[in-house]
Order: sequence, then C-alpha cells, then structure tokens
Amino acid sequence: MHAYKRQNLLRQWSGGLLAGVMFVSGCAAPSNPASDNNRDALELSPSAESRPVSVHDAEERESFLTFEDDTGREIRLPEQPQRIIVLSPQLLDLLYSVDGHAIAHATSPGGTVPDEAERIEEVGGMTTVNTEKLLALKPDLVIGSVVFHRELTAILDASNVPFALFNLSTYADLQQKAVLFGQLSGTENKAREALADLDQEIREWTARVPASDAPTFIMLNVTPNSLSVQRQDTVGIEVATMLHMNNLAETWEAASDSPSTAPFSLEKIVELNPDYVFILIHGAREDGEKKIQSDLASQPAWTSLRAVKENRMVILPSDRFLSNPGFRLSESVEYLAKLVYPDTYENGH
Repeated sequence: MHAYKRQNLLRQWSGGLLAGVMFVSGCAAPSNPASDNNRDALELSPSAESRPVSVHDAEERESFLTFEDDTGREIRLPEQPQRIIVLSPQLLDLLYSVDGHAIAHATSPGGTVPDEAERIEEVGGMTTVNTEKLLALKPDLVIGSVVFHRELTAILDASNVPFALFNLSTYADLQQKAVLFGQLSGTENKAREALADLDQEIREWTARVPASDAPTFIMLNVTPNSLSVQRQDTVGIEVATMLHMNNLAETWEAASDSPSTAPFSLEKIVELNPDYVFILIHGAREDGEKKIQSDLASQPAWTSLRAVKENRMVILPSDRFLSNPGFRLSESVEYLAKLVYPDTYENGH
C-alpha cells in the first residue's frame, strides 16, 4: 500500500467513530463530551430542522431509535428493545461488551459465548437458525450478519419483527456498532469511553513502529477445500496496515464471487517474494494445517520463498485476525507488532 493510502487508513481508524449509522432518537443517552474525537459517529440529518413536519417525522420523534443497517434497511424501534436475539457470535460478544443483554443467540462451532450469556436460550446454529423457536420467543429486535442471515429477512418482516443485519470486519465497523449497541442498551457513554481507551492503546503500540520500515506481506485464506489470497476487508490486513506493512495483494484482481479476495496464485507470490506470509485458517486448525502440508509445503516453489526459508510464514490466531476481536483489538496489534518488529518491542509495551 502506498504511503498516501496507508495514511488515509490510519486517519480512518484513529480519527474516531465514523458517521456510518444515522439515527433519530427521542431518548438516547447524550454523547460523552470527553470523547471529542468520537462525538460525530451518529448525527441527525442536517436538514431535519428545516423540513416541514410530516406524520413520518412525528413517528420518528416518538420512537426510541431509528437507524440504518448495513444493507441499507431502515430499522425503527418504537421503544428500547428488551427481548434481543443475536445470531452472530461476534455481534453477541460486542453487545455484552457494552453491558447489553440478549434473550437468545445462535451457536457456532468453536465460537465462544460471553459468560453472562451462557444460560440464555439457543435458536439453532448460526447458519441453521430455527425460525419457529426464534419467533416463539417474541423478540423485539433480531440482530444478524449480512453474510449469513439475509435470507431470514422475508420471514421476520412478515412477522413484524425488527431485523438488523451488520458487518463486523474492520475497526470502523467496530466503532459504529459499539456506539449503536450502546444506544440500544442505554450505555452509549460507556461504549464511547471504551472506544476512546482502545484508540489510545492502539496509538501507543503503533507509535513505536520504525518509520523507515515497510515490510511486505501476503495474507492467505485456507479452508479444508480451498486457498485464496485476501485483498482487503479483514481485521488482519487492517492491523498489518496500522503497523506500516505493505499488502502486496491489494491491487490483485478480485475473485468473481468475493471482492475482498483474489484467486490463489503461487506463481504470483513467488514473483513478489514477500517478507511475510500470513495464513488465516477458516474452520478447524488441524484441517487447515493438512491443507497447507498437501498443497503448499510439498511445492518446491513454496519452499523457495524468502518468508518460508526465514521462518516468516505464520499461521495467525483466527480469534484475533480473522474474526473481529472487538475491544480486544489492541491485543491483535500487540501480537503482530511483537512478531514483525521484535527488536523494537522486545522489552514489552
């Protein structure tokens, strides 16, 4: 990534909350005046005061909260939700991180559940949601993932259940959803304060990166059945960029079914010969390691890579670099900083 692009991204993650979630609220908690960098995340439409008052305006003003999800759908909540169901482990963890609560959740193999949520109801698996059980619980808000839960929209709309779909991949995603979940839970100030603390922790780690260094890397996705190259839109790439690393695959042509990835090409990787090869295993680590051995380690071209010869081919922890770790993002930055710049960080923080 060119320095200009990297600076833009650094301004994006360190500049506080983005204005990606618009809301109209009659009783949302006021923003925290101590968090000046993060105050502008959620704002009323600048033209709201100048428009003639309509029935729709009056309904919004009487509502608890109106916001737009990541599919562009407007979600209007007449009252603060008390019966939330969350279908994504990452989103459930974030809700509880801002002292929110749910009455039920969907399960995921290998996924963790916040201690406070261990005894709440289950509504099937993340990709096999039991909609009959979900509706029987009479939720007043269901929160799901854009990737996995779009197909539930028609069912929930027909039952008049508010249904919000979100992405949680980047730091900007984390910032936006943390504030929104704080509003849903009546803990917006706590969410903003936690984000300000996280931003400060990340700044402290990244401030020590040697200005003259810009190590190159390729990040691979490994599943039991496939290999691909990650171009963008993962927390792993974002953390590496925060640490002044250069993603060599950023400009590769995207895969036809996934704009954030590119088809795997060992020939291209050998030609670029990156300083580091980072691997993200999707699913069980054991299955991913078998795929690496069968499809990569046995190839002479793979073993010729500088990163492989110098032991800079690293399988990154999925819970820190594949799934968004939420308020533990600074731990991901710390992990990679110590890995890539051991001389700088050898004495700890």
